[in-house]
Amino acid sequence: MSLTTNKNFLSPNGFRLTIDSKDFADVEYFCTRSPLPDVSAGSVSQSFRNRPNSFPGEKVEYAPLVVSYMVTENMENYIALFNWMVSNANDGQIRYADVILSILNSSNNLIRQVRFVDAFPSALGAIDFHTQNTDVEYVTGDATFTYSNFEFIK
Repeated sequence: MSLTTNKNFLSPNGFRLTIDSKDFADVEYFCTRSPLPDVSAGSVSQSFRNRPNSFPGEKVEYAPLVVSYMVTENMENYIALFNWMVSNANDGQIRYADVILSILNSSNNLIRQVRFVDAFPSALGAIDFHTQNTDVEYVTGDATFTYSNFEFIK
């Protein structure tokens, strides 16, 4: 086993989110946060001769993908996600899209891509309107995507 040759650390602000559709360009462009979700495999405990033993679980579970984005003034990106979610619920034909998280290095060059397979929006966060701010704080929204799995493609 050798020590890594690249001793730079990963920057949390070097990323780009892409949804496999022309309909969601505003969500992609205005995305401000996109974590790589939790993954767990669990374990199974089984004692043998009064000694606890654990074995890897048989099922990998993926936490939902929750992204934050700046809501455009005419709310086009919020409405696009809203319409996608509502049409999936009402039309009986679910529309899936692959979501790709591109991770960039300190020079903004692509180093990794993660594909979230068969994703669809399952929740939209509340949009908070209020008049108590003294400074302009632009509206952000959260969108939760459910997907079948994710994979590293580059």
